[in-house]
Amino acid sequence: MLTQTKPAIQVGSESTPKIWDRATTKANIGDTIHAPFMPVMQVVNKDIYTDGRVWLKVKPTNASCYTEEWVLDREEDDLLPPSQTEFEQAFNHGRLDATDNSIPLYTEATCEYSKGYVEGYNALAKPPIPTSPPKPRTWSVTYNSNWQWYVVWVGDRAIGRASDHEEAERIGQKYVAGEKFWQEHRERVLASYAD
Repeated sequence: MLTQTKPAIQVGSESTPKIWDRATTKANIGDTIHAPFMPVMQVVNKDIYTDGRVWLKVKPTNASCYTEEWVLDREEDDLLPPSQTEFEQAFNHGRLDATDNSIPLYTEATCEYSKGYVEGYNALAKPPIPTSPPKPRTWSVTYNSNWQWYVVWVGDRAIGRASDHEEAERIGQKYVAGEKFWQEHRERVLASYAD
């Protein structure tokens, strides 16, 4: 009977194994961790969680009876974001301004920064929603024959009553003019805060 042997595949980094003086997220498979007051451990498996923590499976080099699993938090070196190019910084700046619905700083791409800003802003900018102009409020007057008075209606709300039709018309006009005044006042106040 003829048997074939398969070559062993080494999983891990292509560089030579390193020796670390403490448990670190930078250790790779095959590296040795020689921390004080601990047995010398060798990394046999490694995984990185989505939240950035690192899982290491280690075994002692002088005995093969047990293995340990370690979960390490990110180290300070790992927390520093990689340096960004001017375009990437501007792209992120544009995206932030678009999410805040602020007025864009740049509308044309004249340099690397403005190009990144415009692309980032346009990536998240919401197209303006077309709105129809508000319909003018109208009033109507009905006569209640049971109580013998005129009822003034704005939309589906009764806003007042009067003894004659002319007085009812004045009540309706005054109410609609008051609503229009307060709406314009509100818009002026909001516009002053936007400046």
